Amino acid sequence: MKLDLATVLVLHPLSLVMGSVCFLYAMSQSRHHRGLGKMAIAFLLLGGGSVLAALGENQALPYAFWTFTSFALGPIAYCLFWVGLRNLVHEQPMQRSLWVFLIPASLIVAALVTGFHLSNSPRATIFLLTMAAFAIAGAWLVFSDPLQERLVSRHALSGVLCAKALTACAILVSIDFPDIAAISPAAAFCVLVLCQYGIAMFVLIFVQERVESRLVKLTETDTLTGIRNRHWLHDHLPQTIAPGDVYIAVDIDFFKRVNDVHGHSAGDQVLVATAQRMARILGEGALLARMGGEEFGLFERACGAAKALAMAESLRLCVQSLAIRYQETFIPVTISVGVAVAQESMTPALLMRRADEALYDAKHQGRNRVNVWAEKPVAENTDVLQSEHVTRYAAS
Repeated sequence: MKLDLATVLVLHPLSLVMGSVCFLYAMSQSRHHRGLGKMAIAFLLLGGGSVLAALGENQALPYAFWTFTSFALGPIAYCLFWVGLRNLVHEQPMQRSLWVFLIPASLIVAALVTGFHLSNSPRATIFLLTMAAFAIAGAWLVFSDPLQERLVSRHALSGVLCAKALTACAILVSIDFPDIAAISPAAAFCVLVLCQYGIAMFVLIFVQERVESRLVKLTETDTLTGIRNRHWLHDHLPQTIAPGDVYIAVDIDFFKRVNDVHGHSAGDQVLVATAQRMARILGEGALLARMGGEEFGLFERACGAAKALAMAESLRLCVQSLAIRYQETFIPVTISVGVAVAQESMTPALLMRRADEALYDAKHQGRNRVNVWAEKPVAENTDVLQSEHVTRYAAS
């Protein structure tokens, strides 16, 4: 199928205008997404430059005017798009990216001084190199995932930006070395049109995926302590518990007394400090959650009794070492911990219940200690079992 150059030249600025409309629409839905307005302006500038070039090629505008204007709009637009993309990805204000505008400013000054824009080959070469450089910079910016959001759409968006950079390089080779590779203008602009639509589409998907991801995280996160909540933990517990899996139940000792004596603000401070200290000790991948009130739960896959006891004791010691001051008053904090190790054919509910029973005994036996749930025969010559909670660690 032969591409119609006239049609493609109409579609190119149209794709940029449509992309700009998409960015403005996304911005109208939420003012919290930085950079979309700059990206919309960038696409409009590119569309305007494309229209000027088309009019100039048809001799509707003075040659010196349209070559300089269409060239100048390109670097400015690519720079503005990159700044907007950086604002969006990093969620940072524009001021931290102003240095990059030195690039289009230098190119514009060079064009005014040397007049290279009056010649097609150097003008196209510098324009395409600028396009490719900013596209690659944008692709790396998105792919690097600076906020560690792990959004799937960032791969697609960085891929489209790379495709645009490769297209610019292919056109450049076709212009400078036509014997090596020859790309028709219609084909080149057709690929660029697809890239523009792709960039606009995947930016919208990126924004939407970020919103949905944060909404999900919000529903799964305890707003006070910043760690996960019980709904998240229950969703992430495996359906099948294997022998050696461990559930650890944690409860802050005398928490009601803290609220009664010092007030709920002090209690909130104790909760936050305890949760954050445990989260730092356990690391990012731990299945730790606030189960409600002053209770926390931790699940570890294939942990085993010895490692679970050592982990629980390290949590007890690190919380005990907290130095919490509230209104010039020192508030001591300790925790009681119950540990249950999974056995054959055990459900998550039973494992958690055993940890809670061990925790109850730890509190009954004086608090600030770690108890492990175990079981033994009630009497000889019987298969009936009863629970026995054995204190493995206690505060000295």
